[in-house]
Amino acid sequence: MPIEINGQSNNQPISTKEGGASLHVIHNKKPPVQQQETGKSSTLDTVSLTDTAALLQRMEATIASASVVDTQRVEDIRRAIANGSFEINAPRVAEKILSFEARLQ
Repeated sequence: MPIEINGQSNNQPISTKEGGASLHVIHNKKPPVQQQETGKSSTLDTVSLTDTAALLQRMEATIASASVVDTQRVEDIRRAIANGSFEINAPRVAEKILSFEARLQ
């Protein structure tokens, strides 16, 4: 993710690249005259994202908006318990518990 940051230090650009994202920092010794007079920046800060970072942001937004609970499945199970047709597959439950425990170690 390339980022340009203008500060009040030396003129040496600093670049880093980490996990497909890059950061580029530019330090200026003095702010522009307009900024010195008004105290406000004369330019806009900009951020541009790599395709990977943009894809990750879209995926994160999709996941965040997804329901944590499958309400239809919960209703189906609730209905099956209420009418007595819900069956528990004990060997499958035991297998899932053992699989989960094995992954924790």
